Amino acid sequence: MKNRILYDIHEFKDLKEMINNSTKEYAENVAFVIKHKNNKEISYENISYETFGKEIDCLGTALLEMGYKNKKIAVIGKNRYEWILSYIAVINGVRSNCST
Repeated sequence: MKNRILYDIHEFKDLKEMINNSTKEYAENVAFVIKHKNNKEISYENISYETFGKEIDCLGTALLEMGYKNKKIAVIGKNRYEWILSYIAVINGVRSNCST
């Protein structure tokens, strides 16, 4: 079993490169499923990798435009999509132009 390649892997230099690759390679795939609860009604929202990447870009761009470049930012909140989006945007900054 030693030195036997079981599957191809791609090495990334950092988290930013991994996010960029994933949002391109798996653009249409579902990255997150968000559960919405309104009284007794429950619905689900799918977030694609492409949408996740665009939201990272937009939030990162907004933070830079607000003057938070090279500042310390704490991300505090519950375990949810908005938290991971904020965290990744803070550590990655902006990847490309934000188009809404």
